[in-house]
Amino acid sequence: MLLQQNPFTCRVQRTDRRAKQLQIISAVAPGTSSENSLRDERALSGSRAGTPGPAGAFVEGQEAEARQQLFGKIAPVYDQLNNLLSLGQHRTWKRMAVKWSGALAGHAAVDLCCGSGDLAFILAEAVGPLGKVTGLDFAAEMLQDADIRQSSLPSLTKRRQSHIRWIQGDAQQLPFENNSFDAATMGYGLRNVASIPKALSELQRVLKPGAKVAVLDFNNSTNPAVDAIQGWALENVVVPMARSYGLGEEYEYLRPSIKRFPTGREQVRLAKEAGFTKAVHYEIGFDLMGVLVATK
Repeated sequence: MLLQQNPFTCRVQRTDRRAKQLQIISAVAPGTSSENSLRDERALSGSRAGTPGPAGAFVEGQEAEARQQLFGKIAPVYDQLNNLLSLGQHRTWKRMAVKWSGALAGHAAVDLCCGSGDLAFILAEAVGPLGKVTGLDFAAEMLQDADIRQSSLPSLTKRRQSHIRWIQGDAQQLPFENNSFDAATMGYGLRNVASIPKALSELQRVLKPGAKVAVLDFNNSTNPAVDAIQGWALENVVVPMARSYGLGEEYEYLRPSIKRFPTGREQVRLAKEAGFTKAVHYEIGFDLMGVLVATK
């Protein structure tokens, strides 16, 4: 079952690849988050117009809806492009993130901004049939792909994994009670929320004391050589390949979104300001990727 919580509309949607309707249950539950400085909010949301990428993606007040539409559009080829552009390495990075999250057998785990479900499926392996996994994303199309992928898993794999529930919702206003989860992951999502401080505060709120979150994303490196290599690869490999799928504008969004993303040191500071007791940032994938590991 796909549980959808949409800030704009709640309606039954249909998937062309599967002849059934997905039941939608509106489960809006206001979350709590600490107030943050206006300086951090503006710096981390990216408020300037005239930047490469879809219209509104970096305009304050429009970014949430623009980015939701962006990920809805790329959903049909998201997994294929991930494999091609990372040469399959994204699977290794995601397994590293799940390991760092501390997810164990019997745990309740959540994957925020879950996309088509990669991290949620790995979490389901980690917590086993006695555990519980929740995948949350704001793009309905991504959740439909995740639901289809789960239904297509071999029977033996399903028996070894926990059941996964899919929820459409906002990472800045999570529909979960305080202290709900033993572990959490977030893959390539923190960079795309309108307010990073709010999302981190919500993550801290829903985790149990002592629990960890592992946040995987592109690394906004302070090393000029790494930054230059990343910029060249995005401009000369990633965007041209995406353009061949008719998604050039959507993938032009990547470079400016990374440059607006906090560095590893800044992420550690923000995690601690959100209430996490410990935080460390690991650079992986030749320093092109990073994982923030924060402990409540």
